[in-house]
Amino acid sequence: MLLRVILSPNDIRRLTIEERPPTVEKLYEILRNKLGIRGRFSVQFEDPDFGNALCNLHDIQELPAHRATLKVLLTADSGESADSTLDTGSLSSRSVGTVDLAEWPDPYPIPQFSYDTELKLMKANAQYAKDEYLLEVNKGMKSDILDCLADGMCKITPYPESHHYEIVARALVDKHPSLRDPGSAAGWYSWVHGLKYKVGNFRRDLAVAGLPEVVVNKRKGGEAKRKVKKSKKGEVHFCPGPEEGDSEEVMEENRMKTEREMLKTIPDCDMVDELMVSTFAQRRREIVGDEPLLSEIRNRWPALLQERQMM
Repeated sequence: MLLRVILSPNDIRRLTIEERPPTVEKLYEILRNKLGIRGRFSVQFEDPDFGNALCNLHDIQELPAHRATLKVLLTADSGESADSTLDTGSLSSRSVGTVDLAEWPDPYPIPQFSYDTELKLMKANAQYAKDEYLLEVNKGMKSDILDCLADGMCKITPYPESHHYEIVARALVDKHPSLRDPGSAAGWYSWVHGLKYKVGNFRRDLAVAGLPEVVVNKRKGGEAKRKVKKSKKGEVHFCPGPEEGDSEEVMEENRMKTEREMLKTIPDCDMVDELMVSTFAQRRREIVGDEPLLSEIRNRWPALLQERQMM
């Protein structure tokens, strides 16, 4: 069976499997193993009965038997401990990080809040259905809601764009209409502002924890005076963390193997490609964090300036 798998607009892959899996869960397992997808995700397929429009896949029998196009949607869930990302071990060294490949879910899946918050919302939503009564949200409840949403957003990217905040805020009031903002036409503008403030706080915590794509965006200067600045275009996700199981020693050993291979008259291009992928995190950290001279980059990473690595 031939599959065309859309991971992102810039990452579309061809995958061949022996036959159509017996269940949707088995298909998910194949996608995880073959494409290195981590975390929670859902799958859509192009339905020939509707002019190849995308439909959610719930029954494996709906999938065409011999050839199909799938779209993978990575989702945020505050109950998950692992990020919803693609395994960078399966990506080429030309990719700019992991979470760029995660498409922002729309509609955004609103997670479960704390038990007492959910009870209050259930009662308030029922009242809203009767007389459109809006819930008066106290400080503790609002903080609980924003913390939960910001945590899920940062698992996709610590640098959401403006329309991402709007998607989340709109999904929140769609699910819990009693939370609508009476002071705005759309009903969710105040939640957008609250999310922006809360995600900013989460970014500072992530910087302290050492998340590479946040740390690299710190201002130069004394450690005590550093603040997380707004990222520049093309700067976000420049420094993905190392893959699980990799270490600094392993990456340095692979870097030296690459260096030795490039000294040969005819280097093994496939081997060099694999080594460049395995040292991606180390290379990005050195180049973006240390800002070395071009001559130093050429000496340490001789394969990087080859035409094959720039394609």
